[in-house]
Amino acid sequence: MIMKIAHLHLQDGMGNKETLICNLIDGEIKYSYFGGWGSSGMAFALSNLQCTLPVDLTNENETSAQFVARIKNVINIKSVVRVVNEVNCNITFKS
Repeated sequence: MIMKIAHLHLQDGMGNKETLICNLIDGEIKYSYFGGWGSSGMAFALSNLQCTLPVDLTNENETSAQFVARIKNVINIKSVVRVVNEVNCNITFKS
C-alpha cells in the first residue's frame, strides 16, 4: 500500500525551486527529492538538504499532520532550503 504523506515545495537562497515528497510504502517512510515544482525534475540526493529527515514516529499517537509539521520544522530550521508551499495530498473525486 502506498500513501502520500507530504508534498512540499522548497526554495533555496538563490530562488531555485525544489520538491520533496514523503510516501508511506509498505510501512516504510520513503522520500523523493528533485528539482523544480513540476511533475518531473532531476533527482537530488537527500543529503543535499543537509539535514536528517524523520523516518519514524516520535510516539505511537503521532498523527500524519504532526509528522508533516515535524518534517517542515526540520527543513526550515536545519536545512539549506525553506518550505514555501504544502500541496494538498487529500484529493477526492465525485463518482
